[in-house]
Amino acid sequence: MMDAVAIEEGGDGFLRFEIRYEGRDAQRHQIDMMSLGESLQGFGRIYAVIGHFAATGQYAKQSQALSVKTYAQEPEAKCFSVAGLIGTASQAGLFQGMAGALVAAIVTYAVSRSNDKSEEMRHLRELLEQQMGHSQRNLDRAMETIERLVSGLGPSIKKSVAPVGESCSRIDLYANGQKHKSIDLADKEAIYSADDGELLGEREYTVLLTEFDRLLRRCKVHLLGDDIDEDLDEGGLPPRINAEITDPAIQLPGNKYGAAVSNDKPIKVKAKAFLKDGAITKLFISDCE
Repeated sequence: MMDAVAIEEGGDGFLRFEIRYEGRDAQRHQIDMMSLGESLQGFGRIYAVIGHFAATGQYAKQSQALSVKTYAQEPEAKCFSVAGLIGTASQAGLFQGMAGALVAAIVTYAVSRSNDKSEEMRHLRELLEQQMGHSQRNLDRAMETIERLVSGLGPSIKKSVAPVGESCSRIDLYANGQKHKSIDLADKEAIYSADDGELLGEREYTVLLTEFDRLLRRCKVHLLGDDIDEDLDEGGLPPRINAEITDPAIQLPGNKYGAAVSNDKPIKVKAKAFLKDGAITKLFISDCE
């Protein structure tokens, strides 16, 4: 639940947030500079545009029209993190006293690419109702502006997730010391393919692994059980689909994934599935029994 989350509103007129890059190179407190630069460009625009809306209630497309600026602060030595500030000209605007909470909620909504955004939408409407009352006209107008804003941020959102799957395993977004959004490889794939498919939430699947590559963390799988495809191949198995394994246990000697391939036996995994035209085309596996 996000209800307690708010970007910290300091008395100095800044809203504070943090971007943490977790896993892979970031575990060693380092990250590829090219992908980091692309990511920070993306997040810089995301927070600036959303911060401007929180301060003024308006959507500005051009950078020169923005009334806020985003700044990077010196990070603490953890994974690889960037502490940030949104510099606002004034907190005495349309969303006075709730700008931090609104920025966190809209950022979460913007980078979520699941088809079911009902929970994020509900939270946004509740925040707006707290400030604007129950005027349906004003609420609808604000939500329409947010939808246009999020749509316009599409290229920046794609930039922001550049390091995921390359130099880090995921990006965690923090506000007021609390994590309000985690972006993993499955989310990145959905962001890059937003117009072509749908990302399902994590659940359990029974699969048969083939063509396992421990270094690249990739494999191909046959879906079994209730998820079996009606079209079977000559061997009586459903078509193979690609899978990415984000589970850190894949790096351990004798891990369950390699053993499953060697034994040629099905295993149960936890994964997010990417759908296209109603069919599962890729799995992002985070754990296995």
